[in-house]
Formats: sequence, C-alpha cells, structure tokens
Amino acid sequence: MTTPDPAASHPSRRRGPWIVGGVTVALLLGAGGYTAACAMTPLAAPRVTGADQTEWNEMTAAAATAATETAQAAVDAQTGGAAAIGWQDSDEVWSNDPAPRPIASISKLVTVLVGLERVPLEPGADGAVHVWSGEDAARQAGYIAQDGVAFPIPIGTEVSTRQMLTLALLPSANDFAAAYATMTIGDDAAFSAAVSEWADRHGLDSLFLAEPTGMDEANVASAADVVRIGRLALANPTIAEFTGMHSADLPWGIGTVKNTNPLLTKLPGVVGLKTGRSSSAGFNLVTAQESDAAGRPVIKFTAVLGRDSGPDRAYASSALLTAMDGAAQPLQLVHPQEVIATATTIDGEQIELVTDGSASTVLLPGEAASRDVALDPVTPGTAGQRVGVVTVMSPTGDAEVPVVTAAAIVAPDLWWRLTHPALVFGWD
Repeated sequence: MTTPDPAASHPSRRRGPWIVGGVTVALLLGAGGYTAACAMTPLAAPRVTGADQTEWNEMTAAAATAATETAQAAVDAQTGGAAAIGWQDSDEVWSNDPAPRPIASISKLVTVLVGLERVPLEPGADGAVHVWSGEDAARQAGYIAQDGVAFPIPIGTEVSTRQMLTLALLPSANDFAAAYATMTIGDDAAFSAAVSEWADRHGLDSLFLAEPTGMDEANVASAADVVRIGRLALANPTIAEFTGMHSADLPWGIGTVKNTNPLLTKLPGVVGLKTGRSSSAGFNLVTAQESDAAGRPVIKFTAVLGRDSGPDRAYASSALLTAMDGAAQPLQLVHPQEVIATATTIDGEQIELVTDGSASTVLLPGEAASRDVALDPVTPGTAGQRVGVVTVMSPTGDAEVPVVTAAAIVAPDLWWRLTHPALVFGWD
C-alpha cells in the first residue's frame, strides 16, 4: 500500500510561503520605487513675490515735485522785473514772465554764437584779421553820439577776430561787435535773417534781433530764452573763454578793459556771462555759476531783465542763484540690504532677496529717476548668491546693484519628500 503524501493532501501548505514571500517582495519593491520617485522628482522652484514699490515711486515723485516747486517759487519771488532760472544739465527753464523784453547788449552773445557758426574760432586763436574801414569808423561815431560803448581806432588798423570779440564781450563795445557781425554774417538785414533762422533751430521763439549790438530797442527776448541763450553761450568753449575773463589788455592806446559783469569777481563760482543796459531795457544780466547741489556739481543760470540799477540786477541775480541751491533734491535710489522680493520654498521657508549695495542721485527741477528689477530663477544655495539686479537710471548716471539671498536656500530632505507626496508630485 502506498503511503499518502501529506503535502499532496494539503497543497496550500506548500504554496503559502511563496505567496507570502511574493507579496513581501512586491511591497518592498513598491516602497523602493516610491522612495526613489520621491528622491528623484524635481521640486518646484521657490515662489518669488516682489516687494511693494509704491512707496519708492511716491518718494521719487515727491522729490521731483519739491524741486520744481522750489524753482518756481524762486522766480515768482522776483517781483521787480522779469526773471528766469535753469541748469546746464536740464532743458527746463522757470520764469515769472513770458513776455519778450529789450535785452540790450545781451544781444552780443547771440551775435557771436551766430558768427562762430559761420566762421569758427578755436579758443586762444587770433582768427582772421579785419582791416578797420571808413564804414566801421562811421558806425563807431554813431554809437558814440548815442552814448554807446566804443573805442575809436584809426582807419586801416588791423584787428584780429580775437581782439574784436574781447572788446565786444568784456567792455561790451558796440563798434567791434558790429564790425565782427559785418565780417562774419553781413549787413543788418542779413544779420537779422541769420538770427531768425538760428533762433528757429534752437527753439528761441521770443528772440528777435534787428542788429548785432543791442543799441536798437527792437532787440528782444523773454527772460527764459535769455537763460537758453546763456546755456548755448557757455557750452561754446570760445565764448566761455571770453565771458569768464576778468580783464584784458588791448593795443592802440586802449589799455586794460574790464568785464562789465559785476558778479564775475564778487560771487564765488561765477563763470560769466553778459550784461545789458539801455533806457528802455533797464539793467539786464544773464549769469552762470558753478555750484555744488547736495554733492552734485552743477552750473546754474539766471536771467534778470528790466532792473532799475546795476546794483539791483546784481542783487536779484545773487538772490536767485542762492535760492536755486534749495531746489536740489537728494534721492536714495537703492538702500543697502533693501528687501526687493521674498522667495518661498516648497516646504514653506521664506528667504528675503536683498540688495548688495546702494545707489543715490540728486534731482534738479524737471528731472526724474527710475529703477527696474530683474530676477533670475531662485535655486538652493548658500547665502549671498546673486539672484538678480536692480538697474537704476538717473540724471547723474545709470548703475546696477546686485540682488542676493539674505540666507541659505536649503532643499528639503528625503523624509520631508516621503511625507509630502502631494507637494512633491504636484497633486492637487
């Protein structure tokens, strides 16, 4: 008799261990796959939210407004005649009276500006020679008869361009200004037409000159346009050389001539420009002064027209120049360690993104500043890693300030990944 096999009678007892083992292996393999998936799945990049720039924009606007209001208040306070102010670095001009007024010998600045366009003269050069003619002598006698400034010289005298400009711009000699205009431009009709064309090109809508000296009361411009003429004159190195000259020695028995600008030797930083005076025009003065505006080197321009006396025009000009200093507005464009944005990691850590440096400027009336923030994708790394830049644009120059992380950005560990599958795999 054959003995029965116990395993055959109870088949489950043979397969049971294999089934349990298979399930265990499957579970182990599944857990390993989940762990590997959690470990290897790329995590979402930190979410970056920008700081509120409203406060900075309001601060910038407030500085610009304050500068403009100060400038306008300065000229509005000048009630004794027309006045205007401006800066070399700005196109804007502020005035209390837009009406054209007689400008007298300030006309000579325009005469030389137009003449130098036709026949350039390098600073320090003597230039072409003009032979004093009978026509020059006749004009000279006419100016003397009208109590105009003139320096008689013999017919046939050779006069260099430099000598003519020295006499025209320092003691304001009418005879030499007229001779220079005739030599470079032509007669009064040609001169007036040339000035009109030049004024159109430079946007000087109020300017009209009938002749080159200012003896004719038809020579007019607004105070604002006189400031603009002053800018153009000082920007010309040849004219700037003469208008900043205190005195000069001339031949033909003339001797030493002095600059008629009363502020040139009396007020620090004054570098020009020109006086004007006549019975109708009153006492006029356009002045340029180098100055420090809250640490920013600037050149200020003032024009006063129709003053009652020489001292009055000097005082009014000085008062305007002083008042202009208060218009400059220091502005911090980027503060050190300024929070530009915040990076929030997938596990909820918040790291501030801050500026690694600073930037500032000084605003003059009519100017503005701006800044732009550009951030790169933020990734795990040590504190201080560069993640962007703040680009600032201002009248004193553009600059870039780096943006860095204020603390280290650390990637979540494996345990966090295993216990936060919804965040790891992006499940909703």
